Amino acid sequence: MLTQKQRALYDYLRHYIEAHEYAPTITELRDHFGLASNFAIQKRLKALEQKGYITFDRSNTARNIRLTGVSGESVTLSVVGTVTAGVPIEAVEIPEPVEVPRHLLRGADNFALRVKGDSMLDANIEDGDIIIVKSQPKANHGQIVVATINGEATVKKLDIGGPQIYLQPCNLAKQYEPIPIHPDDDFEIKGIVVGLLRQYG
Repeated sequence: MLTQKQRALYDYLRHYIEAHEYAPTITELRDHFGLASNFAIQKRLKALEQKGYITFDRSNTARNIRLTGVSGESVTLSVVGTVTAGVPIEAVEIPEPVEVPRHLLRGADNFALRVKGDSMLDANIEDGDIIIVKSQPKANHGQIVVATINGEATVKKLDIGGPQIYLQPCNLAKQYEPIPIHPDDDFEIKGIVVGLLRQYG
């Protein structure tokens, strides 16, 4: 179990390494956390090493911190709103913390949304589920995306296999209609769905 300061340091290390593909130096860590000397940072790093969260690469003295990929860890994301799995509706900002297993995340820029509707049942996305979304402006054919169309948000499967782009529902029983994307639509991909949380009972 990490202390609050150790958790802050570990989260910063993880985000930094994901963004830069190398670790920060001790001096950079000291400056980021506003400390007067290196000792406090080195003490926290030693605690992370003892708890199995990081190791030190002895061949690189400047940027020698390595994450160990501890399994079973979770992070807190904010559920930033509700997105429809039916007819598009506006995503409303309703911050709500949720614990997310780290293995569901992809990189550093993830967010969570609560699903409303049942148009994605055949993709195993049900009404009330929380989806984990990797923020990115592009997606590939067949990926499940969160997108906005003329200011309204929805979660659908992206269909770019032909001349017309569609957002496809995944519920054969309900027979929801695909949503065509026209050139004059204000269309934007917000991210791809990378994980899902569901509460039972």
